[in-house]
Amino acid sequence: MCGITGFNWQDEALVRKLGGLLHHRGPEQDGYYVGEGISLGHKRLRILDLSTQAIQPMFNEDGTACVVFNGEIFNFVEIRRELEGYGHRFMSHSDTEVLVHGYEQWGTELLERLNGQFAFCIFDRTQQRLFLARDRMGIKPLYLYAEEGKFLFGSEMKVLLEGGIPKTIDTEAMAHYWLFGYTTGQQSILQHVRQLLPGHFLVYDLKSRSIQREEAYWQLRFEEQPMRNTRQLREELVERLERSVKMQMISDVPLGAFLSGGVDSSILVALMTKHKQQLKTFSVRFDYPDFNESHWAELVAQKFGAEHHEIPFNADDVRSLIPKFPDYYDEPYADPSMIPTYLVCTVAREHVTVALSGTGGDELFAGYPRHREFGILRTFNHLAPPLRKMLDWSVGAANRLLKYDKLNKWRVFMQQPLKDYQLYPILLSYMFRTKQEARQQAKNWYEPFRRWFDYPCRLNNILNMDMQHYLPDDLLVKEDRASMAVSLEVRVPILDHEFVEFACGLPAHLKLSLWRSKYILKKAFEGILPSEILYRPKRGFGVPLVHYFRKEIRQFTEEIVFDSCGQEFLDRKTLEQYWRRHQDGQSDYSRIFWSVMMYKLWYNRWMA
Repeated sequence: MCGITGFNWQDEALVRKLGGLLHHRGPEQDGYYVGEGISLGHKRLRILDLSTQAIQPMFNEDGTACVVFNGEIFNFVEIRRELEGYGHRFMSHSDTEVLVHGYEQWGTELLERLNGQFAFCIFDRTQQRLFLARDRMGIKPLYLYAEEGKFLFGSEMKVLLEGGIPKTIDTEAMAHYWLFGYTTGQQSILQHVRQLLPGHFLVYDLKSRSIQREEAYWQLRFEEQPMRNTRQLREELVERLERSVKMQMISDVPLGAFLSGGVDSSILVALMTKHKQQLKTFSVRFDYPDFNESHWAELVAQKFGAEHHEIPFNADDVRSLIPKFPDYYDEPYADPSMIPTYLVCTVAREHVTVALSGTGGDELFAGYPRHREFGILRTFNHLAPPLRKMLDWSVGAANRLLKYDKLNKWRVFMQQPLKDYQLYPILLSYMFRTKQEARQQAKNWYEPFRRWFDYPCRLNNILNMDMQHYLPDDLLVKEDRASMAVSLEVRVPILDHEFVEFACGLPAHLKLSLWRSKYILKKAFEGILPSEILYRPKRGFGVPLVHYFRKEIRQFTEEIVFDSCGQEFLDRKTLEQYWRRHQDGQSDYSRIFWSVMMYKLWYNRWMA
């Protein structure tokens, strides 16, 4: 992968400075173009065509189009062959070059032909405009600022933070962060800064200094196809996923895979080893047994003859990494699995330059416990008032007895009946632990989620929110920043848009059956993967913060959480109450404290 930046004025010193901020994304080559009222910068991590012919910014043969590009186009060979048939002459063997020639040939319709993960900007000299686009699933980031005739873009927020724009915190985005631990692409932590949405493109007119067009070229749809033979669907699933994996294994540098021992990463390894011998795989080993899954990763690696590498993980790693995260995640971000994700990227980069990841399988095939919990809680929420009141009392009594925080959260669902688009975000949010916390939230905080709940099928609605909210704004952010911090390219074959379209068209009951999650995916790989891998209980990529905050890094955490910097968005008395309850073992507030830490460290680094 690479890092890109640019703006609609000429300043070579500034574009080189901003490009330098992205050095980790592309430490091997760089290039700049300054002229005709624009500045473009590129930092390159060489993956395809390692020669100097592939350096960016890259022009087409007559110099009318110029591109800076972050990502990979997996079907570039086929597109190149088609363009050569139209008479285009290529100077390199990189995938980048199909973008400038493709734009010259097809204009914005080029996007319909691309299969890849990408964010790019093309300078159209003839039309005096910038054409920016982002891949369908939002795998690669692209931040934008367009106010008062000033247009600035970059692969990471730090480019805009250092690009001279106003640093004003968006309070709505801040509220979203406290609920979920991340901001949305539509609304970053800074006012007037956002990402180009997945599957969208934008045309910026340099003469009028304004956005001329911004629209979707692809949309995610859960439209179930006519019922077909289940056996045939299983066979087609394996065939389609293997095609995606094989296509994404293209590389001129060493390639491996993340292997947690879960279903999705194990499937990738099984498919990859059909096309590559002595595959290198990577995982982490936790110090608390309840969080450690390294045994399962080793089992899969042995079965498929992979060369497995793992890195041990403990509280000392957390303590040493915490101060670095604001540079890697230059916007408040608080998914604790950022820690093991960064560590597994670190060990992978010692051996390979490209790694495949199983991200996306749970969102496509209903693999999270919350997908089943939603149906149960929805039923409770719609019971008659006396029954809800009785359940509320029962859960409260059980919580006092067991001191189990999740049961306390369930009491939120015993209140007044709510719509699905209100219920599911509450289940997804880690903030709600008590009814009091729920009441403190604004009544309409869930309104933005309404647009994802238009399908008659309830499961498709919540998967739709996962795919369009949780996946691009949390998981893909985590993986991109962690991997790029160590100059590692990560690819996600399960999110190949053609495979996504197939999976979204599968009947809901083939994803979540009465007793099994990811039903058809697991059935499809029976006989390929061991049953103990396919049917063992689901575990997330969890981190034992609940223990660390009470023991190993308690003082370290307390000093950051209660530091006065950036305190205006926090209630100190409430935090002190949470801290006491957490230390007494009454509740698990580790996610909230982690969010406070990440926010304060970000504020100190970029805003103070």
